[in-house]
Amino acid sequence: MMKIIAVLLLVIVLVSGVAASPLFPINASMENHRPEAPTVTGPTSVRFGFGNTWSFNATDPDGDNLTYYVDWGDVCGGAEWHGPYPSGVAIDMDHTYRVVNVLLINSMAVDEHGAESNMTYFEVNITKSVSLKYMSLGLFTRFPSLFLVLVHLFEE
Repeated sequence: MMKIIAVLLLVIVLVSGVAASPLFPINASMENHRPEAPTVTGPTSVRFGFGNTWSFNATDPDGDNLTYYVDWGDVCGGAEWHGPYPSGVAIDMDHTYRVVNVLLINSMAVDEHGAESNMTYFEVNITKSVSLKYMSLGLFTRFPSLFLVLVHLFEE
């Protein structure tokens, strides 16, 4: 009976945490901090159908590796996760827009312990691309003598 009481007392002490402090001291430096919101750099105006590159960079105060969440703002690409990457290292990502609009790139950084940064928003204006082929045909249709002038210039 004494063994059962001793075991029960030991379980109660361990579960209540009375003995936890001396055995497992709580270290304040083990607290996880959320990363800073990523900075996004890259073009603010792009052409429909052409690939472009944006750079994402965030820092984690604890030096944890970071994974980036990126939503390009269009339905074509959807949201993506990239990483993990070292804290403070700029990461280049490519995207091609297939829609003409003004859209927001939404991004955040998540550290290896799951702490999330605030969301960052970067506005991109996607414009219609004009083909040089069709533009030149339009010029020669409106100005037929332009072709003769260009031929003359390049002959000499």
